[in-house]
Amino acid sequence: MTVLRRVLSRRASVAAMIETAMWLAIPYLLIGLVWAFFDAEQVRAIETALQTRLPAGAEIAAFVQTTLLGPLLLLGTDLCMA
Repeated sequence: MTVLRRVLSRRASVAAMIETAMWLAIPYLLIGLVWAFFDAEQVRAIETALQTRLPAGAEIAAFVQTTLLGPLLLLGTDLCMA
């Protein structure tokens, strides 16, 4: 517990926190891109759902949505499309 308190009591700048968040986002986005690339059915299903709301950019929006939600979709793909 004292180690945790010592780590949490350390001062950090906003820039350092943003940099840490950006470094942590890189693997998350890479996993999402790989997931979107290999799971074309999921992208197509989201594109079909978005087609009525966003006819001009449904393909891109579906790919971006699958990329951003890719690591979460690894846990339960069927939950979102049920």
